[in-house]
Amino acid sequence: MPATADISIIHRLDAEISSAEDHELRRLLLICFPFATMLLTRRYVHEVPAHRWLVRAPSGDLVAHVAAHDKVISASGRELRIGGIAEVCVAHHFRGRGLVGKMLVEAHGWMRREGIPFAMLFGQPKVYASSGYAVIDNPIHAETAILQHWNPFKGKPMVRPIAGQSWPAGPVDLRGPTF
Repeated sequence: MPATADISIIHRLDAEISSAEDHELRRLLLICFPFATMLLTRRYVHEVPAHRWLVRAPSGDLVAHVAAHDKVISASGRELRIGGIAEVCVAHHFRGRGLVGKMLVEAHGWMRREGIPFAMLFGQPKVYASSGYAVIDNPIHAETAILQHWNPFKGKPMVRPIAGQSWPAGPVDLRGPTF
């Protein structure tokens, strides 16, 4: 359990999330994403992510979260394994402490150990560029129409190389919904 002076970051399989943690997590996600009403009854937007990183304050309160999907997509006609980053959120009173970057360091380390060559997300460049993400301009196909209206913050598709490979040019098929 990596820790800083005032928080701890815990990697958990989604399947291991307890009922109490589910309640805490949905509460935090709804605070960060009040427009995503599906979070009233579940802790994901489109698909259940396999992995989560939970950030707890010294008080034990859940104050931040990031999820990762272990996915195989199609890029330029070939299969490519990615870590799809989703539901990144930080409680308002813990923002500005670099928690997003700290969670992503943990998630990227896990991806590196698992042999996943890229992390991908839909987000704001000003938030994720400092963690190594760059906007991509590949045409993207997904089973949801969320790419055009994915959130009110107008997130962009972004990729971060994990294993030193170059992101392929050409069309990308997420082989499912966005994350």
